[in-house]
Amino acid sequence: MSIDERTARAIARLARLSLDSDEAENSQNDLAKLVEDFSKIVGYMDILNEAETNGVEPLYSPMLEPEPPRPDVPRANEGVADLLLSQAPEKVGRYFSVPKIV
Repeated sequence: MSIDERTARAIARLARLSLDSDEAENSQNDLAKLVEDFSKIVGYMDILNEAETNGVEPLYSPMLEPEPPRPDVPRANEGVADLLLSQAPEKVGRYFSVPKIV
């Protein structure tokens, strides 16, 4: 299936893509590029539609049997905060000092 300029303009409007430029020639070039790109996308979908999928169950995960989640075991992280703060360019007590943003 081929996409025409009218359809490309409609898709661009729905996707909130701006085709208006200061120069009419640039606008036409942009539209021609969109028509070409949209036609390639639709062509690829046509190729995918030719695949035989009857009797194929949907794949919900790439793994046939997902791994069980790892146990939720707390770990001691003593000293990590001090190590991180020691590398900060500026600190106030046990906190990072950053510029105020307003």
